[in-house]
Amino acid sequence: MSEVRFGERTSKEQDRPVTDLHPDYPLPDPDHPVVKPFWDGCRERKLLVQRDRETGRFHWPPKPGYWKHGRLEWVEAKGAGTVYTYVVGQEPFLPAFMSMLPHIMVVVELDEGPRLVGYMVGCTPADMTIGMKVRVVFRPLTERVTLPVWEPLR
Repeated sequence: MSEVRFGERTSKEQDRPVTDLHPDYPLPDPDHPVVKPFWDGCRERKLLVQRDRETGRFHWPPKPGYWKHGRLEWVEAKGAGTVYTYVVGQEPFLPAFMSMLPHIMVVVELDEGPRLVGYMVGCTPADMTIGMKVRVVFRPLTERVTLPVWEPLR
């Protein structure tokens, strides 16, 4: 699988959805009304988060539209942040993740403030540090699901 940098659009074959995705790979519901804007943004190579129109405060995880009396709006994040914490998985919790080992799972604190859970690409466990600067890249899994993943900011 290849990654597509933040905001990049490409028609390269390697940036098309994975054709051999393991049948046990868990996929999100991109049509769930609370998170649909987030997954739509990922397909467009945009990292979207919610922001309160009155306070300017960013929110994650996403809230339903009626939250805070409808004051939350979806806005594009910069796509950069800092590793808040991480763990290196040495054994798969599903067969679908066997080929990803060792699997570096991270909590990234976005420059805007919210913390998102994801995983790292483009580095080894030995490269990892808390406080590492990272940026989002996008990994297309299917025609409808593109995951935001993280790589070291170089």
